[in-house]
Amino acid sequence: MARTPQQQQPPNPSVIDPDNVPETLCYGRFFIHWTGQLGTLTFTHDRPDVGPAFENDTVNIRGIVRARIVMPLENAVALRDLLNRVIKTEQSGTTTPEAGGSTRH
Repeated sequence: MARTPQQQQPPNPSVIDPDNVPETLCYGRFFIHWTGQLGTLTFTHDRPDVGPAFENDTVNIRGIVRARIVMPLENAVALRDLLNRVIKTEQSGTTTPEAGGSTRH
């Protein structure tokens, strides 16, 4: 059954965070892997291996996977474009809504 215009989802629905998703520090390497039209961004954070650190005060750094985000190609392109705008804006020292606000893709 076809939806009437009143039943169509709005182009930019409001955003809520009912699970209070935490921010995750990913200050390490990252990688993207493509499977068809889906890309998986994997983010890491480097930290000491806890066993050797506590057992004999030895620091062995490991890259720990902290987040994986799967998105379609069109969202990856939109993310690229957003990052290009934000980085360009930050380097020029100006502030725009793209640099400090939200963008829906």
